[in-house]
Amino acid sequence: MENSPQLTINAGGRFDVYTSDSDSENQVSPRANLVYKPWDSTTMHGGYARYFTPPPLETVPSATIAAFNGTTDQPGVAGPYNTVRAERANYYDLGLSQKVPAVPGLTLGVDGYYKTAQEQLDDGFFGPALILSSFNYTRGRVRGVEFTVNYDKGGFSSYANVAYEVAQGEGTASAQFIWPDPTTVNYINHHWISLDHDQRVTGSFGAAYSWNEPGRWSTRIFVDALYGSGLRQNGDLIAAGGIPVPNGQSVGSYYTINLGLAERLRLTKKQSLVARLDIVNMTDNIYSLRTGTGVGVNAAQYGERRGFFGSLSYLF
Repeated sequence: MENSPQLTINAGGRFDVYTSDSDSENQVSPRANLVYKPWDSTTMHGGYARYFTPPPLETVPSATIAAFNGTTDQPGVAGPYNTVRAERANYYDLGLSQKVPAVPGLTLGVDGYYKTAQEQLDDGFFGPALILSSFNYTRGRVRGVEFTVNYDKGGFSSYANVAYEVAQGEGTASAQFIWPDPTTVNYINHHWISLDHDQRVTGSFGAAYSWNEPGRWSTRIFVDALYGSGLRQNGDLIAAGGIPVPNGQSVGSYYTINLGLAERLRLTKKQSLVARLDIVNMTDNIYSLRTGTGVGVNAAQYGERRGFFGSLSYLF
C-alpha cells in the first residue's frame, strides 16, 4: 500500500479453494485500487478485482438424473449434464465524487463499472417445486453507471440515486437438465440474453428533517421513494423456433413511496428511547415484480401493499 496526502494505492490478493462432491477448483485473485484527491473537494477512484465465487451448496442440484427417467420429472433436455462450477470474474470500477463549494453540504457523484465472467452463476425456480437451483452461463457481462446527489445541512438531509445497468449471459454451461426444452437451450447457446434480475433503471430518493437535535426530546420525519423499470419476463416469439425470447422484455415499471416519524427521548448521555412509525407504500400502489415467465421464474410475485409498522427501541 502507498499513501500520500493526495494519492492512496491499495493492492492485494487472496487464494480460494472450493471442493464439493462433484467439483474441486481454486484460484488466486489479485486486486488493486487507487484513490486520488487533486483538491479537498474532489475524490477520484479506480480499481480492478478478480473474483472467485463458488455456488451456494444448498442450491446445487445433486439428485441422480437417471432416477427421473420415465416420470413426469424426466428432463426435457438430453445430456450430457455438466457440473455447476464456481464463477470467475474480472471487475473494473471508475468513479468521481465532487463537493460543490458554492453550495455547502452538496455532494455529486458518478460511478461506472464493468464485469466480465466465465461460468456466470445464476439461480432460479425450475419445475413445479419452488426450490432454487443454481446453474452457469458459459459467459457473463454486466455493465452500468450510477449517479448520486447528497445534501446535508443543519437538520435537513436528502439524497437521490439513479442507476442504469445491463446484465447478460450466453450459453448453458451446467445443470442443463433443469431447462424446459432443447429449443430454449439452443437459443441461449447462440445469443446473449438478459439475466432474470436485470433491471435497466433503478432510482431511490429520500429526504429527512430533524428538530431539536441533540436536545432531550427530538423529532425526525423522513420520506423516501423507490423506482424500478422492471425485472425480466419472456419476450415475443422467435420466428424460427416458435418460443418466446428468454427474458426478452421487462415486466413493467413500478414505484413506492414510504413515510416515517421517529421520536427520541434521551434518558442519559448514552441511553435513549426511540419510538418510530413507518408507512410503507403509502399510496398502496399495486405492482408486479415477476409474471411467472422467464429463465428460472415459474411463479408470479407482487410488491408489498400498504403497511403500517411501529417500534420502540432502547439505545445504550
